[in-house]
Amino acid sequence: MLRLMLLSCALGLSANADSLYSKYAGQSYASLPTAQKGGTLYTRILGNPKVLNPLTNKDLDVRNLLDGLVFAYLMHPDKETMEYFPSLAEKLDVSKDRKVYTYTLRKEAVWEDGTPVTTDDVEFTYNTMWDEKVDCAPKRAFIGPFKFEKVDKQTFKFTVENPNVNTAMNFNEDVIIIQKKQYEGVTNFNASKGIMNPIGNGPYKFKTFSRDQKIEFERNKDWWGYKLPQFKNLFNFDNIVVRVIPDPALGYERFIKGEIDVIEMNAEMFGTKVKGVDKDKFGRGPNAGKPVWAEHFKTDAPAPWTLIGWNNRNPMFASKKTRQALAQLIDYNEIISKAYYDEATRCVSPFGSGTPNTAPDMKAKAFKFDIAKGIKALKDDGWKDNGANQLVKTIGGKEVPFEFTLKYNSENIMRSKIAQIVKENFKKAGINVKVQALEWNTLTTDVDNRNYEAMVFGWGKGSIYPDPNQLWHTKSFENKGSNLTGYSNPEVDKLIGDVLKEMNLKKRFKLMQKIGAMIYDDQPNAFVLEMPGFMVGVQSKIKSKKWYMKYDDAPPHWMFTAQ
Repeated sequence: MLRLMLLSCALGLSANADSLYSKYAGQSYASLPTAQKGGTLYTRILGNPKVLNPLTNKDLDVRNLLDGLVFAYLMHPDKETMEYFPSLAEKLDVSKDRKVYTYTLRKEAVWEDGTPVTTDDVEFTYNTMWDEKVDCAPKRAFIGPFKFEKVDKQTFKFTVENPNVNTAMNFNEDVIIIQKKQYEGVTNFNASKGIMNPIGNGPYKFKTFSRDQKIEFERNKDWWGYKLPQFKNLFNFDNIVVRVIPDPALGYERFIKGEIDVIEMNAEMFGTKVKGVDKDKFGRGPNAGKPVWAEHFKTDAPAPWTLIGWNNRNPMFASKKTRQALAQLIDYNEIISKAYYDEATRCVSPFGSGTPNTAPDMKAKAFKFDIAKGIKALKDDGWKDNGANQLVKTIGGKEVPFEFTLKYNSENIMRSKIAQIVKENFKKAGINVKVQALEWNTLTTDVDNRNYEAMVFGWGKGSIYPDPNQLWHTKSFENKGSNLTGYSNPEVDKLIGDVLKEMNLKKRFKLMQKIGAMIYDDQPNAFVLEMPGFMVGVQSKIKSKKWYMKYDDAPPHWMFTAQ
């Protein structure tokens, strides 16, 4: 816990709050050995992107392709220290009350078409983000309200009324500047041509997108960022080809054939192939003399987590007692063993079960698989057996059978297994579950539109200082916000307001622990498991002196070379 608390200095919470980056930040990258430029890297993505725009994108895989690569961050995160160093902005000054963040853009920073990046672009980005007609509600909820002021062509200010420990991080990484010139005059931003044809200011330029085939990027060899020592030995491939392969089995097959160089693996692939039938094909590390190697790097990044979401606005799941009962019908150990091959761990918090945001006693308080207790709890909440092994309950004056459809994305075999295990467990309790596999974009559309009863879903890229507002505040349900389950607890809403104003880390952690415990007790979704770090397969022709940074949660291919 102490190690995580010490990160406060790295995020600008030290006594010197006028600067939110250290003079040592970025040295993790600046000290990398000289890297050879050139070659092509082949990776994969699970599905076709809905958009290639950082404001309206909601897909983590697409974010990993855009943010920091096609579009430079204002301040770039150092994933070894969790500090920030200058990128698109050469300077960041923070007022003593931490309400005003003054950025100075680099004069040499240009868009890929050669035009300079100016505060006109920042102003346009700000106005677009806060246009209610633009499909940007999750980002608005996540970052929270702030004001923009243009000082001159290079200098601008962001002002917040209630700063919190994440304010600088949100600005540095989540306010991704788009080009005013590309979108100016567009009447419908959500449907504009630029949504799928981004013009960036980062080390890579978008080249082509062939639906169901691939997305291609090419390195901007004249990128202004190469003048900074932190970026000199990064972004080394001349071309990145991202193959669209929804089927993990096919993706793995093409990796084994050498058609994919770096593949992020899921637990199914890692458990059945790397540790199973193909274990003799894989080297134990990059220097084992085998064509390919694989590893589960268990980094210190807050782990992505998997959930079973109940639509809390559906009368069937409106009762907290019912949701708590359902939590006792889930065989977590079976899921971790059979679906994740013991590579995952139990999740007992929405804020990282192993971070200071979660009380140490939560694992002991976790709901345990016990069908008998689950059935009793359901009957205590008004559900009864109709005599045909079917639970029913009078809701709104009508007798309603306990049956629902559990949706999941068809590309994810682990979630398929979760759905089947849940179906069988719930059947024993008199609950009829129909499972439905949907293509990823179809599922996310249904979830956005709240067109579901229950779903198997996941959240990734957590933070040591998470913002609970995005997922858990009642207002974040509106306008397709990220409160996907429709969770609402006035006391939690109040505590979220308190935590977003709390600057003392110890007090903040205590508040987060309280919020997390209340949410877990409410069970708006079943908290199933977490997956620490990432699992990766690599062709041995790909080289690197360092394969991951301390807080990486995905393969950092921008450090690798083909030499």
